[in-house]
Amino acid sequence: MSTVKASRNEPCPCGSGKKYKKCCGSKDAVSIKEVLNHEVIELQKEARIFALTHYGDDIKEDFTDLLDILEGIEGEEKEFYEFVHSFWYILFGTLEEDESIMGEFIRVKMPYISRPRLKSILQSWAEGKAVAGIMTEVTEDQAVIKDTLTGKIYSVSLFGDLHGFEEGNFAFAILLPYGEEYLAFPAIFDLPKENASQFEDYIQYSFEEEGYDNPEEYLAEYLVDLMNDTPKSVFAPTMDNFGWPSKGAKQVAEIFRDDMIEAGEEPWIIGMGISLWMDYCEKTGKQVKKPDNYVAGLRYLVTTIADSKETLTQKEIGEKYGINASRVSTYYGEIYNEVEDTIRKLIEESNS
Repeated sequence: MSTVKASRNEPCPCGSGKKYKKCCGSKDAVSIKEVLNHEVIELQKEARIFALTHYGDDIKEDFTDLLDILEGIEGEEKEFYEFVHSFWYILFGTLEEDESIMGEFIRVKMPYISRPRLKSILQSWAEGKAVAGIMTEVTEDQAVIKDTLTGKIYSVSLFGDLHGFEEGNFAFAILLPYGEEYLAFPAIFDLPKENASQFEDYIQYSFEEEGYDNPEEYLAEYLVDLMNDTPKSVFAPTMDNFGWPSKGAKQVAEIFRDDMIEAGEEPWIIGMGISLWMDYCEKTGKQVKKPDNYVAGLRYLVTTIADSKETLTQKEIGEKYGINASRVSTYYGEIYNEVEDTIRKLIEESNS
């Protein structure tokens, strides 16, 4: 953090226009960065108060729509996403004539700011970014995030309550320009580095699946959705290195995977199903002779615990795999009885 000293009769380096002795010169030295850090945090608070005061109903209505997508969240998790969504909406929600709440706040606030440097910073906030990527470097006062989709590098200033991050973690953030750096608005939300490569794969898959041309537009639109969905991608297992008890057991996983991909299901749902099948195989050592029967049971099991795109009845699944509905129920029950504890743990982990 840079320290600036000035003659007491010179203009204060903070940009107020006052003499140093009448401004920050009450101390022998002043950290200009520290002064700015305090001021930009206050501006962020003002921006949120402005948004909730003037557009609280719009924000609430949009979050209600989002809840239809983020199915199953409640309690503290719901409160967390409602908090994050309010900041997201300030920057990326659109008002009439395509202006954002942040754009209107900047326009209203600018006449009341005297410091040129602070004015310049506030004006730049209209160009905020949504980012998702690896934290490639972390120091006491800075974190560097490499965005997964764009490859762009963002240096984020850390101060106040922003601390405790680890290099290699996967991070989501809404960023506001801060000179040559960026500010987190309001924070960096990180995930464990152990699964960072899987998180990157999921972000890339989701971007390609949605068919966007511009990755920055995609992140701005879907950031909150991705924050909710990406952690679930850790369910995706490695099939090749697993000790399958029989060729048929491996075929169940392969058929299930291929059919779920064809149905347009998300990777985390596919991975979860394969993980459960692996767990079943480990516990039973089943010598599978008719893979389609177990695929049918596994598919029905997954539809009962995840919000899959293709929700089929036992009869419909049976018709697809050549068995009747009662047989689907039998194979579903056989798998479920062995993996019930695992399902419970997966649900607890996804809600933690």
